[in-house]
Amino acid sequence: MKKILIILIFLYTRLFSNIVEDFPDHNYVLNEFGIDESYIYDRDFQNFVYKNRRKFTKIFIRAINRGQLIIPTMREIMYQKDISPLFIYLAMVESAFKTHAISSSSAGGLWQFVKATAIDEHLIVNDYIDERYDPIKATVKAIDYLYKIHDSYLGKWYLTAMAYNCGAGCVQQSIEKAGTDKLSTLINPNANYIRKETRDYIKKILLFALIGENYLFKRDDNLGAIKYKFDYDMITPVRVRDGERLENIASLLRMDYSILKKINLHLKKDFVPPNSNVRVNIPTSRLYMFRTLYQQRQAYNIYR
Repeated sequence: MKKILIILIFLYTRLFSNIVEDFPDHNYVLNEFGIDESYIYDRDFQNFVYKNRRKFTKIFIRAINRGQLIIPTMREIMYQKDISPLFIYLAMVESAFKTHAISSSSAGGLWQFVKATAIDEHLIVNDYIDERYDPIKATVKAIDYLYKIHDSYLGKWYLTAMAYNCGAGCVQQSIEKAGTDKLSTLINPNANYIRKETRDYIKKILLFALIGENYLFKRDDNLGAIKYKFDYDMITPVRVRDGERLENIASLLRMDYSILKKINLHLKKDFVPPNSNVRVNIPTSRLYMFRTLYQQRQAYNIYR
């Protein structure tokens, strides 16, 4: 019995040391969310990491391959709006970077806005346009929404992330029950201060962040190589004439229509509605081509 206990203690100690060694950027990840660095040694979180890291790494690779045009744009918006770029992992948990994502509760887009919240945040949702599915506008409004939660209610970024899942009121009530906002206490699975979905939600964000930041600049690693190539292209919104069809723009830019459609799902009818002032997203690498060819075509149509 004593030998078994010694072995268990050794394995448990080894588990603690491994997570610190395997994720050397863990302090950065925790600090960005305002979490005490000691949380890396939390037993429940340790178990979550070791149970899910392989599965989440596979999900991570699929998600970032899916979001090659979208992720650099989202990160740039985060830098511009002075919010931690690690909130990219909140969007990863929400939608896995599927621009068409829709939940059972009809929440839609990369940031999974429900219709009422989208309208409150001044996103257009009508028969022709649904800006929840616009990667640029939805990201801007999601960040504004996160700031609103952070500044008006909770004041800590990990609490803000949790509130994105269950609401600020839910998190506030949980803090009152727990008598503290310390993360390890607040999401203690044995205490049930907050619902399991939200407990898992913040742990998923943190695990994705640990995986992602660990490989951020390791170009000699397969996963690192995938992340490195994100810096090659982004998305830029452009103005086109009313009634312009996406298939015409795709043809003009010599690009796959399905790729252009993927970043313009806010256009429900595949064309720019009249008097909508809505923009079309194109790859930044094709911006010069667009300006040259589209403007030439417009001039030709006007003067012929």
